[in-house]
Amino acid sequence: MSAPSSRSDKKSIEKMKERELNKLYWSRVALAAAAGVVSALLYVHGMGYVAVFSPLIFYLASLLIYVFKDQIQIIGKKKAGYHGIGSYIITWLVVYMLVLTLILG
Repeated sequence: MSAPSSRSDKKSIEKMKERELNKLYWSRVALAAAAGVVSALLYVHGMGYVAVFSPLIFYLASLLIYVFKDQIQIIGKKKAGYHGIGSYIITWLVVYMLVLTLILG
């Protein structure tokens, strides 16, 4: 009888881990959109170097939020650091170019 309970515990842990990864992924996509808008506005106002580093600051902020929420033990440090980075970069670039096109276009 101990096998079914351990199997259900393992499934619930995996489900919780997947839920936390989904939260992390979508929060990074939302932060990437915000970083794209901020970067474009900084670039338009003549702060090009700051505009390049602002997405990095937003990305590190998303990681720090998870560290302070103590959710990083659930998903692991390495997974939390790399999960959603591709979507973050692509979303930031698309929003950055779109906002620049709308402002300067």
